Amino acid sequence: MIPALRSALALALHGGAFTRSNWLFWLDFTVYPLAAAMVAAVDWRGSAIDAGWVALALLGFVLFTFTEYWVHRLPLHAWLYHDRHERHHTHPREYVVFPIYYSPAIFAAAYLALPHAVFVGFTLGYLWFLVWHHLLHHVDLNRVPAFVRAYAVWHLAHHHDETCNFGITVPVWDFVFGTYRRV
Repeated sequence: MIPALRSALALALHGGAFTRSNWLFWLDFTVYPLAAAMVAAVDWRGSAIDAGWVALALLGFVLFTFTEYWVHRLPLHAWLYHDRHERHHTHPREYVVFPIYYSPAIFAAAYLALPHAVFVGFTLGYLWFLVWHHLLHHVDLNRVPAFVRAYAVWHLAHHHDETCNFGITVPVWDFVFGTYRRV
């Protein structure tokens, strides 16, 4: 096998630190929003989108934030992906991509297990996570609104004290589970 292809395949299958130009990092920014849009379009064509559908989508968004908190707190800090996550803590500006088989498996299970509206909200929650995490770690914080800077300082405190501030998209679960620390 060509060495460059072997390296690319290994990175795709096992994740790793990437550069800004790596397509795997940016793939999530397009694939999952498109999936959510397609599922919503199917429901829209069937006239299934109403206030109840929107409420379920909001529930899906909240479900994602809950899932994100616990995935960050347990598997990433306790056992499953700890080494790579530690690298993220010591080098927060690196573009770290998780193995490509994790996200599709999670979203396929969510699609099969959840009502369409909840799946759409869950997927949009993931998009919110991607955008927010990117802002916190890869954007010049001098060029963003003050509330983004304040949130970044709060979240980055987690990189120095791994017992607190696990929330990335919202701090609410840190309040609920007693891991919120004021900075």
